[in-house]
Amino acid sequence: MITNFFGEEIPKTVFISAEQLRDREPRKLYGRYYADTAIYNIFPPELQTRGDYLGQVLAAGSKPGPGFWGVAEQDGVVFYYDGQKIKAEPYELHQSIFSRNKGILETDQMDAKRAVILGCGSVGSLVALELARSGVGHFLLADPDIMEYHNICRHQCGIEDVGDLKIHALERKLLNINPNLEVQSFEGLIQNMPKVMLDDFCVKGQTIFIGCADNRGADVYANRISIYYGAAFLSIGFWERAYAGELFYHIPGRHMPCYECALGNGGDLSARVQANHHVYSNQENLEAVKFEPGISADINFITCIGVKLSLDILNLINPDYKPRLLNHLQQYTLVCNTSDPEIGGDMVGIFSYPLQVTTSLKVGFRPNQCSECCRYEMENN
Repeated sequence: MITNFFGEEIPKTVFISAEQLRDREPRKLYGRYYADTAIYNIFPPELQTRGDYLGQVLAAGSKPGPGFWGVAEQDGVVFYYDGQKIKAEPYELHQSIFSRNKGILETDQMDAKRAVILGCGSVGSLVALELARSGVGHFLLADPDIMEYHNICRHQCGIEDVGDLKIHALERKLLNINPNLEVQSFEGLIQNMPKVMLDDFCVKGQTIFIGCADNRGADVYANRISIYYGAAFLSIGFWERAYAGELFYHIPGRHMPCYECALGNGGDLSARVQANHHVYSNQENLEAVKFEPGISADINFITCIGVKLSLDILNLINPDYKPRLLNHLQQYTLVCNTSDPEIGGDMVGIFSYPLQVTTSLKVGFRPNQCSECCRYEMENN
């Protein structure tokens, strides 16, 4: 018998989806049992391989023995422990997961949204998980890298994922939030992704490409591809050690410059750096930087602003949605974690105070640098 702090017995309870509760077929049950709450959490079929074996559903007319059993009866499955009937609390999986979003993000509409996550490191993993928690129903993950121990202090995945590809580790985390997600993955960079993969995934007006890698060239290319598919684009980039970062978005049909036209190699304001897959730094002596892009708290602060922007952009076609940031931030936004020059150097002088989010910076078309996709925008708006 399990008791609470007051010595009162805690009755055993089964959490199970309504669909599984109605399923009268004999089968094994997988999930988790938590002794301190006396709850059996029966995993949905998509996640059964991750659960512990808990018991079985027996055919109608069977007599349950000692331990945990389900018995098929006329209206569904009835659960027993040591021969005594116990309570089952059914849930509708999709509705229950997103019930707290109701009135803010409409579940049915969000389920149709699609996100191409380009880079599944510290930034991309947070973006993907937050969009999944917001109800986005379709993901295409692209990254060539392996999860390593030095990633753990910033990544949303952990020790159990080390050694696996980041795309696969992140897919497991996404499905653990919503088992009904469509998740596709590509082991590589956007430049090498097969066109047919994007053809099948992208839906005009429902798709956003989000650049989360430490590579400006990849963002230039990704924005060109997004325009080809009539999809929005958002870049989330970081300055050295994430003392500051930058957000850039492009929405087709709104007569706005693309990433290449607006920023090119960075323009005069950007301190974002070209780096390999492991380093954010503009120092020639990379050893002096100790290969650290910044702490998780600094990266996540800027990334979460990008997530809010992406939700606003994904809901542009929803007349009932009230944008949080899109109507207040410019196409190019800088975000600082600190204005201390001992941390950020001379460039922090453009910030007036820590945690500042700029609202006045403007970018425009530069015909001499504009790519063909951006010229198309200019000629057709």
